[in-house]
Amino acid sequence: MTSRARLFVALATALGGLAAIPPVAGADPITIAVRLAPQDGGGGSGGTTAKPVTPPVAPPMLADIAGTAKPIGLPELLQQAATTAPSLALARIDVEVAEANIAAAGAWADWVLRAEASASTRTAGGAFSRTDSGGLAVDLTRRISTGGTIALHADTGYTRQDFDFMGGAGVARSLDSRVTIGIVQPLMRGRGNVDVDGAQRIAEKSRDAAEVARRAAAITIVQQIVLGYFELILAERDLEIRRGSLELANERLKVTLAGIDKGGVAKAETIPVEQAIATREEELLGGELTILDASLALRRLVGMPIEPGDMMLASTVDLAIPTRTWNQQTLVEAAAANSPELARLAALEEGAAIEVEVTENGLLPALDLSASIGPSYILEDPTGAREASYGYSAAVTLTYQQALGKTAAEAQVRRAKAQRETLRVTATDVRRQIVESVSLAVTTIQVAERRYAIAVRAVDLAEQNLAVEQARLGLGKSRNVDVLLRQDELRAAQLRAARAVIDWHRADAAIAALTGEILPRYGITLDGK
Repeated sequence: MTSRARLFVALATALGGLAAIPPVAGADPITIAVRLAPQDGGGGSGGTTAKPVTPPVAPPMLADIAGTAKPIGLPELLQQAATTAPSLALARIDVEVAEANIAAAGAWADWVLRAEASASTRTAGGAFSRTDSGGLAVDLTRRISTGGTIALHADTGYTRQDFDFMGGAGVARSLDSRVTIGIVQPLMRGRGNVDVDGAQRIAEKSRDAAEVARRAAAITIVQQIVLGYFELILAERDLEIRRGSLELANERLKVTLAGIDKGGVAKAETIPVEQAIATREEELLGGELTILDASLALRRLVGMPIEPGDMMLASTVDLAIPTRTWNQQTLVEAAAANSPELARLAALEEGAAIEVEVTENGLLPALDLSASIGPSYILEDPTGAREASYGYSAAVTLTYQQALGKTAAEAQVRRAKAQRETLRVTATDVRRQIVESVSLAVTTIQVAERRYAIAVRAVDLAEQNLAVEQARLGLGKSRNVDVLLRQDELRAAQLRAARAVIDWHRADAAIAALTGEILPRYGITLDGK
């Protein structure tokens, strides 16, 4: 017995307790392993009965999990995305926030009412044993377009004092009321309402940028959905081609089996055919998973529900390559003129320029003029005899303030200018990217058109070659493996033709997105909130 046979016997003994079975002299390990295996329906030399084998549970089919494919057209997907796509919803919210910021920036013109009431009491020894006082002050202020602040002020104060002085006791009361109108006007820094007007203009530019960003988000999501739909079509076409290839292999197996029955074909000829069938069946499963992946990606983009039994989508169109002409320079100019990114950067640059203007105004020293005037009324009642007097009050104040070092203000100006320059550099780079993207898309379209023409010719030749190979097989001058090879060549040519069509439409969608034409092409508007 060879060493390999001894090893198999030792393993069988250790695993099954079958050491009593005598080894077969000169038998190879495979023979020994077969002898040691339990046999169906009977006992071995020990009279034991083989345990019944439980058949494996078949895994659920893809259709059982994903459900039946739901046919849906591209316009229907896009219309649903307009109301359910998360990216578009977020872009709408950004616009609403920007509009709220504009409203907040315009709040500088609102009147502000401020009122303050006070009361106090105090007891102490001496001439005045107790003092009670109270007051009310009201201010109504509003900022004006010159950068100043106008204020209407009214206040009144009441005082009651109990006194005991040199044997005489009594109560003294007094009432003091004033009404004034005043203004505080910056003469240098802040003159002309630069800061609040600049804040409102910046908010408006931010709103413009948000509107452009919303349009850019719409273009992006539409392009992604269109490309995702093309991926679904390609996956379906791929599965259709592979299914046709499997049908060819099954037909070849039927012909081969018929030849074997007639005695003119060797049984071994079924092996390559059955192998090809198994391989192509596996490829079909992979193709179904590809369709499922494309369906889920589309559902996620559009915001459609994803639930067990409701996952698969099916396209409703059959793409072809239309006849069109392309002018690269015209496309570049249209893309630059309609680029949402360039428009957004332009709005942000204008906002940055306003920021520079505001921060440069902050470098000026502060020189503020304050003036107020108004009547006053005083009523005193020290001994029970009331004495009233009328008058007026007026005041003028001129305040000057300047930082001896302008480090912080100058740094803020430099930062604002640097941000504006960053936007300019970015816009220049975006223009270069537009030229590059348009050039690449046009080139891809032209190449795809040539690829498709070549692929169509290759498909025709592959079909002829397959027919010739089948005829040679019928004459006994070929083999099944050669016919299967011709089938694979036909399938590859068909897939190349399908990919060329999809690549053409991908590039066309890219150009439509760059020029902004993709939204009106599919009837997408952004008028509603």
